[in-house]
Amino acid sequence: MLGINNKNNNKQNTEEVVKMKNILKCMIFVLVAFFATNALAATSQSVNVSATVPTMTGGLSVAISRVVNTVWTPNQTSISFGTLTWDPTNSIFLAPAYYAVDVGVTDNSGTAWTVTHTRSSLARTGGGNLDNKVNVTFMKQTSSTVATQLQKVSYGNSNNVAYTKAQLSGGWLRIYYGVGTGDPADPDAPGVTPIGLDTAAGTYNGSITITLTP
Repeated sequence: MLGINNKNNNKQNTEEVVKMKNILKCMIFVLVAFFATNALAATSQSVNVSATVPTMTGGLSVAISRVVNTVWTPNQTSISFGTLTWDPTNSIFLAPAYYAVDVGVTDNSGTAWTVTHTRSSLARTGGGNLDNKVNVTFMKQTSSTVATQLQKVSYGNSNNVAYTKAQLSGGWLRIYYGVGTGDPADPDAPGVTPIGLDTAAGTYNGSITITLTP
């Protein structure tokens, strides 16, 4: 009888262990399912991002630099060639420097603006002018060292030269002013001749105006 009872007890113990294992498996499955369900049930939330760019209109800047060889001196207030020097080899008068004028437009309004260059005659009080003795070169600058020449004319023919926003897109306008040299390696503009002894002595004055429209 004792042996039979032991067998029954062992069988009962085995069944209980199996039941416990099955219960633990079910509990583990339920826990895994619970956490998986919670993970899949995560919510999302959107956050707005914004920035306002202010409108800039009608801003015009003109910066003048004096250039001697490769040395640039910015922040000039005028284009003053000063007293010219005599070149005995070529029998002409030369200027010690030339000038570069950078024209900037500050505008993001979408307006189709135009920049216009006008001038008054570079004249002497006693008569005569240097309108055909000075080169004016219009350039589209895309960097400080990269540019495309738009046109090169005499000072006299630089009146009412205009460029649009579309023409200057991706860059800005730079205008060079230099006394004629007669150098074939760097030809003067059509109609420009150097200043020789046929030009009367004296001081010649004029002015240029850069206008942004509209």
